Amino acid sequence: MELERMQRRRRFRRPVFSRLTWAWLSAFVITVTIGGFVIRDAMNGGGVARIALPVDEIETVARVAEVHRKNGPLATVPALRDGDSSAPAEETTDMLASGDAFGQDEDNSLTLIYPGLDDPFGDDEYSGDDYSGDEIVITITGNDKPAAQPQLASLGPMVQPIPDPDAALMRQTALGQIPKISPDGRKAVEYYAKPFDGGHSTPKIALIIGGLGLNSAITERAIDDLPPEVSLSFAPYAKDLEFWTEKARNAGHEVLIELPMEGYGGNQQALGAASLLTSRTPQENLQRMDWLMSRFGGYFAATNYMGAKISADEASIVPILKKLKEAGVGYVDDTGAAKQYAIGLGLPITTVTGIIPAAASEEDRSKVRRELAKLERIAEQDGRAVGKTYAYATTIDEIVEWSRRLEEKGLTAAPASALLQTSAVAR
Repeated sequence: MELERMQRRRRFRRPVFSRLTWAWLSAFVITVTIGGFVIRDAMNGGGVARIALPVDEIETVARVAEVHRKNGPLATVPALRDGDSSAPAEETTDMLASGDAFGQDEDNSLTLIYPGLDDPFGDDEYSGDDYSGDEIVITITGNDKPAAQPQLASLGPMVQPIPDPDAALMRQTALGQIPKISPDGRKAVEYYAKPFDGGHSTPKIALIIGGLGLNSAITERAIDDLPPEVSLSFAPYAKDLEFWTEKARNAGHEVLIELPMEGYGGNQQALGAASLLTSRTPQENLQRMDWLMSRFGGYFAATNYMGAKISADEASIVPILKKLKEAGVGYVDDTGAAKQYAIGLGLPITTVTGIIPAAASEEDRSKVRRELAKLERIAEQDGRAVGKTYAYATTIDEIVEWSRRLEEKGLTAAPASALLQTSAVAR
């Protein structure tokens, strides 16, 4: 019996591995594990890929600082940050900017010129330049999961983000999704407005920075450096608008969409193919409104870019204002002409009381300071003031410094949405 038990134990004894065998097994397991991670990243789009995109399938806007004129030699577009306005006036019509295009008015003031684009509405005179399909190569990095945002300790107040676009507040048109009033009555003008405690009696000043999205460096500075109470307005012809406006909302800024509108004098083609003009029928302007309003979501209001002429033309401006009201969107007007029509329609509107100059250099900084001081006086007298400007580095620098001293002067920075009104007596 004893012999039989010993033979049985010997028969079922576990195999004995040598150290070399264990080393080989460990190496095999490690190799398989690393290989699995590599295969997973490859399947999920990780690593770096270079994708050549045909230009005729994407927007041909926000280009490099040197572009070809349609029928002439290479023209240099002025830079947004240095404010160079050396380009001849007759060339500004054909300039297609990388977010840096500014023209020069007769009074030597700098005027933002929207870049051209292929006209989605069939007007050949607004067509942009031709490009080959080999011009753009995009490098894509990372995988399909966004990196986690680092959580940093802050001694300042916590910023409350503006909500992301809500599908219930959007409707589909032939040219894209635009805002609408939701079935439960919610409106973009309220849903995407920055929360503001207006209970205190201190005078309020709202500032709007326009022309954003055309220059990535300036846009990022405006989002990161300006106080969240400053409202940010984005140009419709800029690219990556969903990215930039989401970044702005996450930083606590409420956002607006700019409507290129006909002013007095100048070449209206500089406003781009989607501009709103008195020479167009209301139906043609409203079709362009569908395209403009579909550029991105999450904005509480629209604002004019230029627009003094069309804003004073009742037959042209009233259909535009009606469309904004039906969409549940507010309006910020810097011409002073649209308010009489908007109030009659019950459209939430505020009128700009001061235009802050776009400072192209440190020498112009004193002009910004002077206009901000005027806004302070208006606010002290009327209890409210609304300023508007366009994105320049020096202008942003001065507004950042000015905002730090505002509270000690007995004034309150307010988002533009807090100063909207729907009746002639409202403040």
